[in-house]
Amino acid sequence: MNTIRAMRILTLAAWAVASVPSASILAQTTTASADAPSKPVSVARDGQHDFDWDFGTWKTHSSRLLHPLTGSKTWVELDGVTVVRKIWNGKANIAEYKAEGASGKIELLSLRWYNPTTHEWNLDFATPNVGTLGIPGIGEFKNGRGDFYDQETINGKSILVRFSIWSISPDTGQSEQAFSNDGGKTWEINWINKYARISL
Repeated sequence: MNTIRAMRILTLAAWAVASVPSASILAQTTTASADAPSKPVSVARDGQHDFDWDFGTWKTHSSRLLHPLTGSKTWVELDGVTVVRKIWNGKANIAEYKAEGASGKIELLSLRWYNPTTHEWNLDFATPNVGTLGIPGIGEFKNGRGDFYDQETINGKSILVRFSIWSISPDTGQSEQAFSNDGGKTWEINWINKYARISL
């Protein structure tokens, strides 16, 4: 399994629509009509600045499950730095992750961009060894937590991938990657990143 599929994050199109919850946050308002009773009107939430808290440089501690969806309990630890740079006044950003541990060195680039039509974020990932982006994870932030989903084939089996990220405080945050091989009924977390802001 390559690093992009193992991480899919920093680190979530084509997904199992029937089993993944809708990624649009809707607020209900009402309108009146002289000829009909009031009906709810859906108003999409503007989330283009949901990643603003993430801009900056972060000391990163990562825990990675080596063999997801196999029953393995073998985790490896890595330490490094994540740098998140703003693009398009916050409507997009790039996260660069570099870490190493006993299992080796990992470098990742995550491109995140906001779709103002669907009011959703797209997240994609690349490594220097592969140099290509894959199918982006698609999702949104709700109550401060972003959840992004895609569908991938790993070890010959189609699975769902979820990447989640959230702020704990102005100077700490966390992200996780999880896989599901039962259509989203259950999830196995296989990558955990804990962030502490570095003041420059």
